Amino acid sequence: MSAVSTLKALVRDTCGLALSMTRVTAPSVRLGQRLSVVTFHRVLTEPQRRLYPLPGLAVTPDELDDHLRFLTRHFQCQSLDAALGLWKQGRIASRPLLAITFDDGQLDNYENALPVLEKHGVTASFYVPSQVLEDSTPLWHDTMAVSVAWLVNHLSEGGVRSGSTDRGAALALLAELHPGGALGGVAGLLTVEAALEHTKRWSPAQREDWMRRASGVLPPAQRPGWDGFMSVEQMKDLVARGHEIGSHSHSHALLPQCTDDELRAEIAGSRQKLEAVLGTPVTTFCYPNGSFDSRCVAQAREAGYRAAVTTRWGSNAPGADLFRLQRFNMNAQHAQDRNGRFSEARLAWRMSGLHPGLDRVSQDPCGGDAT
Repeated sequence: MSAVSTLKALVRDTCGLALSMTRVTAPSVRLGQRLSVVTFHRVLTEPQRRLYPLPGLAVTPDELDDHLRFLTRHFQCQSLDAALGLWKQGRIASRPLLAITFDDGQLDNYENALPVLEKHGVTASFYVPSQVLEDSTPLWHDTMAVSVAWLVNHLSEGGVRSGSTDRGAALALLAELHPGGALGGVAGLLTVEAALEHTKRWSPAQREDWMRRASGVLPPAQRPGWDGFMSVEQMKDLVARGHEIGSHSHSHALLPQCTDDELRAEIAGSRQKLEAVLGTPVTTFCYPNGSFDSRCVAQAREAGYRAAVTTRWGSNAPGADLFRLQRFNMNAQHAQDRNGRFSEARLAWRMSGLHPGLDRVSQDPCGGDAT
């Protein structure tokens, strides 16, 4: 770390501690009558996270434990559906309301997150794309992330490990992901997150075509056993334990790019499928990729949901639009001090609404802004 970076980190930690000690950023002070919602995605062991191409989407079980220890001390924590009921009734005691959410329906949520949730005695909402009820194919952003990471890593090593892989074809694929359409050598290769952000501007057909061509360059994928979705039985078990299953659309599509019929299938159809298979009401929706527009909001209302969550950073004031609820994305690094230790002061500052640069910003690594 450079001297400037070290100084910035020291200033940040000092400010966070000062604000915490004077209770300026205390959740009970800053978030009193507001509804807060936090977002988690993957819960992976450290060795698993090192293999995952989007580490910003993952926390370890120990990091989740740190977060929940802070959250349960300062908030009334539960699933979104339960929190909405309390919020509507005005039942807010000394601690503000907070809903815990997990996006994408991944197996690690059941295997790694559930034990930590039970340790702290709290329930959560798990947002599941209904497609995973019948299809174990990875979500599009994971498929693309794995492809980009493999291409970047192997080209950066000065070559590729597979003799059948054509370096020129690999570079051409990566060049398509560069905003300028060209790469100035290996040093100009994009990050996985930047590549995903760029492809959100593409049509669904363009993304599918790129992934099809990439599959012809990469070696056969070997998906690790931990990288899959929860089974129907596991989802039913979550419901039996008091957790909520919500809809995350059908295919995790970029909803603003959908036709009206496709949008109806993604939003209303996913609810119908989840309810039919799981035998439980599905009352809340989560816009996939953080992307939504007025058509999506209207369709979520029409489909009979009671609320929908976004990836826009922030808490929600009484009277907020229930179909544009904001959330706090829980990124492990953003809650650490300069020594890499969990910092309650820093997390409280980020959630307080006082931290510079976070107002109404999408915090999902594969998310997008509302239009």
